[in-house]
Amino acid sequence: MTLAARVRRRADLLAYVPLAVTTTAAAVTGRPRAHLVTKMLLAPTLAGGVVATRTDRSTARTATLAMALFGSAVGDWFMNRSDVAPPHSDARRQLMRVGASAFAVQQTGLIKLLLTDGVRPRARATAAAGGVMAGLAALELSAMGEPDPVLTGYGLLLGSMATLSMSDGGSPRRRRSVALGGGLFLMSDAAIIVGEHVAKSPRQRAVVSGIVLSTYTAALALLVHGLRDEPRTVTAGAA
Repeated sequence: MTLAARVRRRADLLAYVPLAVTTTAAAVTGRPRAHLVTKMLLAPTLAGGVVATRTDRSTARTATLAMALFGSAVGDWFMNRSDVAPPHSDARRQLMRVGASAFAVQQTGLIKLLLTDGVRPRARATAAAGGVMAGLAALELSAMGEPDPVLTGYGLLLGSMATLSMSDGGSPRRRRSVALGGGLFLMSDAAIIVGEHVAKSPRQRAVVSGIVLSTYTAALALLVHGLRDEPRTVTAGAA
């Protein structure tokens, strides 16, 4: 594949990367309007890339990716609303539940693609994701006293997606992209939960926001671009 063809196939990243940097910087520096606008463009930008390259894959794969990115966009909206709600409030927790429900749609789509491609969980990836999820569950239980059914259900989907992503046995380049994306997504959501309990000052919350958004935006692009291609078309020389 020529360099020009590779650039055309990844043209959405030319818009996505500046948006990712801007939305992260806006969150850290306390510019909520700029953060909201740029964040809400993230998933649609990747979806535009999926649609523009739809002839490269099956209709079912394109539809699954579009469904996953729709869940991302809705989840982004509600998570943004939770960010501006009073810390540790019932309203913030409820918005996080709605956001998690939308992100569950995203995780379901990613899991479907991985399973369809024949990926199965490996012991090391299962132990890594399971350890992180167990730690987060213990942290939540210590603070809440009982598990939140919505967040717990989403956590199970997240752990499953991360496990499968880190178990991906595709081509070397795809394996790196998908595995790194799954790991970063797990790290991003872990930072949200940990930040809820440890970030007390505005400065601490800004640091947490930077970690959450930088890992999330990188993870989303890596996963979508790593899973866009049909397994038989992914080669070691593909970007």
